[in-house]
Amino acid sequence: MGGAAASSGPPLRKPRIGLWDQYGGSIDSGWARWILEQFEFPFDRVFAPALDAGDLIARYDTLIFVDGAIPAGGGGGRGGGGGAAAAPPNLPAEYRDQIGSVSVDRTLPQLRAFLEAGGTIVAIGNSATNLARFLNLPIENHLVENGQALPQSKFFTPGSILRAKFDVRQPAAAGMQADTDVFFDNSPVWTLGGDAAARGLTPIAWFDSKTPLRSGWAWGQEYLNGGVIAVDAKVGRGRALLYSVEILQRGQPHATFKLLFNAIY
Repeated sequence: MGGAAASSGPPLRKPRIGLWDQYGGSIDSGWARWILEQFEFPFDRVFAPALDAGDLIARYDTLIFVDGAIPAGGGGGRGGGGGAAAAPPNLPAEYRDQIGSVSVDRTLPQLRAFLEAGGTIVAIGNSATNLARFLNLPIENHLVENGQALPQSKFFTPGSILRAKFDVRQPAAAGMQADTDVFFDNSPVWTLGGDAAARGLTPIAWFDSKTPLRSGWAWGQEYLNGGVIAVDAKVGRGRALLYSVEILQRGQPHATFKLLFNAIY
């Protein structure tokens, strides 16, 4: 028998993965845990106090944030407040290091430091991609008209399947089809600034049709045309992979799992 075929890609090593979670559990984080377990990725659950402690690059190569993780402004994640919080008096000791939420003033500077030191952050879903705002990336809302965000009377697309165009030359989209269906749930849609390429941003996926709806409901779907839904952003020595659509939606859209798996490597 002949020797093994030569690999055309870079060598792989076992990644050190951290998945954001919160005390009491996050539904989206729980589904991400299940998917990582099914595909035999080793990972740690990472809570706000560990993120706030810093030196994340010493422990992780990739950090994953799902919907509910990143605050929009001065508050915390889905539960609000942010930062450190007092533990309930009767809380068992093994759960005390889970108390708290991701915060703008304490946590996000540590995430920036992680990226600048060479780490990878994967942000999935509506609130997780708030990270772009904190990193001052040249990303703007695509769903606007005359400078104002579209009201629901003009655009409303909850829980539907839409077809998007992927740049399969990008490592993040390796192995995908150029035309792939995605799960969209009133997800952010972006326009990249004119200086995006010069600042290290590369679009991975976008809508290239005025009629991308495949299943469900998409009121005002024509506004999606040209909007970006996945971005690879270089930050220092690292990179942030931003996916506005729900690429893991409850373990169902297998066609888009690759976007997470490729990002991990």
